[in-house]
Amino acid sequence: MKRLLVVLTLAALPLFGVGAAAREGVQESEYVGAAHCAGCHPAEYDAWKASPHARALEGLSATEQKDARCRQCHTTSPDDADPALAGVQCEACHGRGRYYSARWVMKDPELRGALFYERGKADTCKRCHNDMSPSLTPFEFDKKMALIRHGPPVGTPVGPPTPEKPK
Repeated sequence: MKRLLVVLTLAALPLFGVGAAAREGVQESEYVGAAHCAGCHPAEYDAWKASPHARALEGLSATEQKDARCRQCHTTSPDDADPALAGVQCEACHGRGRYYSARWVMKDPELRGALFYERGKADTCKRCHNDMSPSLTPFEFDKKMALIRHGPPVGTPVGPPTPEKPK
């Protein structure tokens, strides 16, 4: 029954315009931007805002900021010049939030996953932190995750806690 509800919800989203409402500073896009995520995740937003990921685009020269090769890793949406999506934001790791960012969707782990929510994982980071990136040291996922960790540890189920079985 739950799977049917997920399928029907997915099919109905375009009818209700979920995620389609214009957001200040973010053009119609698959992305909602970190400021939107901050509404429910203020501590995570503050941690991100203080991180190098938030300033990733600022570290490039004016020419590099327009270079598609550089924008692939230094922005959330490389093809969108909207400053509200500058830097490496929540959706660079968690997927495009247009459909999963609604509060009622985020509360349902199965639905959230069906709507493209992702947990950050090594392969996600390696899209940019790889042999082609201009880093002086090799990328070590566990060490770097410790620097940006927010929310429950990777591998922890996301969603409501499982009720304890009676003893």
